[in-house]
Parts: sequence; C-alpha cells; structure tokens
Amino acid sequence: MNDFRSDNTCPPAPAVLARLQDALAAGGSAYADDEITAQTRDSLSRIFQHEVDFFPIFTGTAANALAIAQLSGRFGEVICSDNSHIFLDECGAVEFHSQARLCPVVGRHGKILPEGLPLLVDSQDVHRSKPTVLSLSQSTETGLVYHPDEISHLAGKAKAAGMRVHMDGTRFANAVAFTGASPSDLTWRAGVDVLCLGATKGGAIGAEAVIFFSPDDARDFRRMMKRAGHLGARMWFLSAQIHAWLDGGFWLRAAQHCNAMAAMLGQLLQARGIRPLYSVESNMVFVEMTSGQSRILTDKGFRHYLIKQPDGSQAARLVTSHSTQPAEITALAFAIEECLAVSWATIEPAESRLL
Repeated sequence: MNDFRSDNTCPPAPAVLARLQDALAAGGSAYADDEITAQTRDSLSRIFQHEVDFFPIFTGTAANALAIAQLSGRFGEVICSDNSHIFLDECGAVEFHSQARLCPVVGRHGKILPEGLPLLVDSQDVHRSKPTVLSLSQSTETGLVYHPDEISHLAGKAKAAGMRVHMDGTRFANAVAFTGASPSDLTWRAGVDVLCLGATKGGAIGAEAVIFFSPDDARDFRRMMKRAGHLGARMWFLSAQIHAWLDGGFWLRAAQHCNAMAAMLGQLLQARGIRPLYSVESNMVFVEMTSGQSRILTDKGFRHYLIKQPDGSQAARLVTSHSTQPAEITALAFAIEECLAVSWATIEPAESRLL
C-alpha cells in the first residue's frame, strides 16, 4: 500500500536515524539545558543568519499554541487564515493555552491577502478583544507558499498596529526549497517574530523547533513549556533529531526531493488532461474526486485523504515525503487517471477529512 495521506506516515529518514546513535549513547542534561540543545541553537543561528533562541517541542500543535501564547498577551486576538491548521485541526489548543481568541479571515486558497485583513486596531472597547498576533502558515494547507515580499507586506501591516507575527512552519523547509529564498528572508527579515519549524514531517522521528528571533520574546518560555507539560526530561533527544535533520543541509535536500516528487505528479496529471486544483508549490497535490473515485484509488493501493473544499466539492489530497520514489509517482498518476474515468462511482471513502 502506497501511503500519500501525509508526510508523517513514512518512516523517519535513515540519514536522521544514523546520526542519532552517538547522541543516544551519550545522553545529556535534563530539561533542555544540555550540550546538544546548545549546539542545535548555534546551528539554527547560522542557518538564519541571526542569533536565535531555540526550544525543542514534542508536537507541532504544542509548538504553535505555546509560541502564540508567549506573544499574544491578555485579551489577545489572533488573526489567521480560515483554513489554517491552528484554526481547523488543533482542537482549540491555541485558545486553551493562550486564552486568546482566534479570528479567521478568508484569503486565497489558504493565503491571507493584505486586503482581507480586518481592522488591526485596538478599539479600547472593554467588550472586545484586541488584535495582538498575526499567524501565517508556511506552507499553507493547500500547499501554497508565501514569498518574502508577501510576508513583509502582511507583517508590516501587523507591526504598524503593534502586533506580533507567528509563523506555523510545519512545512517551512518546503517553502525555502520552492522559493529559493534564504530562511532569514522568509522570517525575521520579513518581520516574523517566532517560527515553529517542523522537523517531524521532514524526516525526524518526532520533533519541532520553536525559534524566537528576539531574546525578550523568549523570556520564561521554558516555564511556559513546563506549565503545559511539554518540558520533558530528555529534551536532548528532541534536539538531537533536529540537529541531525539540519546537519549537512539534509533538511533542504529532503524538502527539495518532496517538492520534486509533487511537481512530477502534477506534470504527469496535466499531461493526462487532469489539472490539480492548486498550484503545486510544495509537496501537496489536490485533485477533484468523488467519494467513489476516492474509494477506487484506495482499493488500487494508494491511501490518501479526501478533503471537502469550500465550494462543497471534494478533492484527494496527495502528499509526498522524503521517501517517495519516482516509480510510485508514475503508478499513482496512472491510477488517478483510471479512477477519474469512473464518473458514476459514489461509494463513501474509508477516510476523509475536512480542510
């Protein structure tokens, strides 16, 4: 069975596992006060060309929720896309940890547009929240990517209103690979205050990085982690994964491979007259599909999620990973062509998700 549901269903990258052996044998001090965490911080500072504060976190949900809680302040309102992960798929974690209110806005295929931003001012009305954080997803839930000028424009509007900028970078590496921009140009130079950098979907066992670009923003963040139950004893195990993932530029090579496999799928589909619903800019391809066609594709051995679109239609979401091979992509494109030829299929799929 070929699994294209997400990039976290494949095994961890062998390159990461191989580099972990020494760290596992050596151990380290507890609670993220260890040498490997310090080394990873130094690596990230070099990559981002800026002194950063780095904190390893177990999950992307916790990374986003705690990072936003750190920045939002009391009575805050978090502006985000109406199909962002923090709004649709994190079970209210941001609101739970920060007590801030999520304010979703409609954009274009998951990308927030400057003209779509609400009025970013504190009305001083005691009955209302005040906008404190702008959250951007990089890449978006539809696989689109923000370019540096887009981030800078949005962040500029937020900063002019006294807000902070958070970036959900679960697939940040894919955005770097697609744009060719430097990590710094896609973050702090464009106005981002905190990045939640995802390593899990890029090949780690399970580790995320919260990266603050100002030491003032990072003050007491380990206390925030502790109170939330996310300051484990062997935090060095998480840091070791991130360090191995970054080592020698593997994180970008893996992302480039993911993107190339998705681009290959998009090209093969278009050659068959099948147009993906969105521009293929990272490692996700969306193809309009009925429930029955989805079931046929699964029966052919290609697992995927069926996503409900804003207009009520459905689409197969196909996600490539560091381990995806060209032969799998060729077989998948052929199977999709066969499935779409069956227009009468209406059987409900085994797995589906809302976008």
